[in-house]
Amino acid sequence: MSDDQHVERQVDYEDLTTMRLDDDALAELLDAGGECVFNWTTREGYPVGVVVAFVHRDGRFFTTCAERRKRVPALRARPQSAIVINSGGRTATFKGDSVVHAPGDDGFDELKGWFYRTLSRLDREPDDVYRQNFAEFLDSPHRVIVETDARLVVAFDTAKFREFTDEAIAAQAAEA
Repeated sequence: MSDDQHVERQVDYEDLTTMRLDDDALAELLDAGGECVFNWTTREGYPVGVVVAFVHRDGRFFTTCAERRKRVPALRARPQSAIVINSGGRTATFKGDSVVHAPGDDGFDELKGWFYRTLSRLDREPDDVYRQNFAEFLDSPHRVIVETDARLVVAFDTAKFREFTDEAIAAQAAEA
């Protein structure tokens, strides 16, 4: 392409703030539940993450694991954590502080009562035998529930990004 044929790009991939999820899309992503990447730090300061199932309720995330998992003492020592959700081209990243709830803690029985039903989706499908058993299996003696009061850092919608890019390509082609 010669200099007189060169079309200067008008696309700004530096500022993607218009690609944010809107409030309704974010609520839909959170209400769907499913899996997230739960992140914490090691004592050496390295970030670590695992994929876990989550429930979002009253602005908080709830996950679960066996008490023997390394994240449990790490979170007790350093509660700062992050949660990343990615589903269907919609992404949201949160940061906050986590609290580990264990059997014997005040309110644990009430917490596990609604959480295990919700995580297993027994609350939506109470007659499903698989879900009944899943909820029962979750209720093991050394299982903890991690509650994370997280604040949104960034939420991104790839459909908006695609639309933005398609419009830029069309505009560039029209100028050529």
